[in-house]
Amino acid sequence: MSSQPDHPHVPVIPQPPMTRDALREAVKRLDLARTAEFDRELGEAFDRAVQTASTTPMRLFLEKWATVVAIERHPGRFHAMREAERVTGDPRATEEEFRAAQQTIARILREASAETGAAR
Repeated sequence: MSSQPDHPHVPVIPQPPMTRDALREAVKRLDLARTAEFDRELGEAFDRAVQTASTTPMRLFLEKWATVVAIERHPGRFHAMREAERVTGDPRATEEEFRAAQQTIARILREASAETGAAR
């Protein structure tokens, strides 16, 4: 993340609408290096949409990146997610640490999904 506020619980940017252009701009502001990943996945989603004659790949793409932005725009949430992911990948983590990390990931994903409006 490139933008860091003084307070870890204050979002660095507002949650953008779930549109390609708004999400791309948010990704660019939060982590410029991920813009190439966003663009590559956008192209892949478009190709799948054309091949399957379905809008589902585009909807899933937008939901994924809206969730990424919802997580990364909150520095505290972003760092908690990274730490929980680190613990779940650590073979030395205890069962208790692993379960706590899984719960943290699930909570963060629920919060982010609710912010995107994609939660149903």
